[in-house]
Amino acid sequence: MKPGLGQHTGLRQELRINPRLYQAMDLLTMPMMDLQQYLKQELLVNPFLELEEPEDQPEPEATPQQEKEKQEKQEEMDWEEILLNGFDVGGAHTGTWEDREYLEPVSVETPDLDDHLREQLDLQELTPRQRLLAEQFLGNLGDDGYLQASLEEVVDGANAMLSEAWERNRPDTAAEGGEDGEAEGAPEAAGPEPFTVAEAAQLLTTLQALDPAGVFARDVRECLLLQLVERGER
Repeated sequence: MKPGLGQHTGLRQELRINPRLYQAMDLLTMPMMDLQQYLKQELLVNPFLELEEPEDQPEPEATPQQEKEKQEKQEEMDWEEILLNGFDVGGAHTGTWEDREYLEPVSVETPDLDDHLREQLDLQELTPRQRLLAEQFLGNLGDDGYLQASLEEVVDGANAMLSEAWERNRPDTAAEGGEDGEAEGAPEAAGPEPFTVAEAAQLLTTLQALDPAGVFARDVRECLLLQLVERGER
């Protein structure tokens, strides 16, 4: 047999490790400090490399069941937290109990027309007799500011009050030993002079000059006239 050169084909399996795999294995086993230094060096050497910050991954959408459970937890009241911190918004305690002060509601009385007129009468120079008659006028004043009684009725009411006050406070003229309780020859004390319609009309003019204009009017026509006088149009 003569020796010579020849070619033939055949198949065989051979395991070879990629150089990049060696590099990846080195990176995985490299300490953190060395790895950071290596990456910095590669960034300086290779201009095609860029350092990218990890982006925040969007949260996965919750299922309807998860949304329902989340809503139930939000609506559920923590009674222990409420008892400790009160019913503040969001369950957060915004202050201490020592800082809170309970203020008892106080009803404030709003002055009405009668109070307003009395304040003005206190500024008028009225005699006790005129003030008594003025009280009778105030007692016959309606809520709408109109006088609800005639001058005669006002005078009769004022005289009744005057007589009652006189009977209650008049001096005792009884004498000792008298059979009928009266002193012999002692004149009976005269009562106060009764009010007259003219006196009431004069005081009514003063009352109709009070604020608001038109008060103590006896009808709409008189009310309008008083308002015109107040405006200087009459």
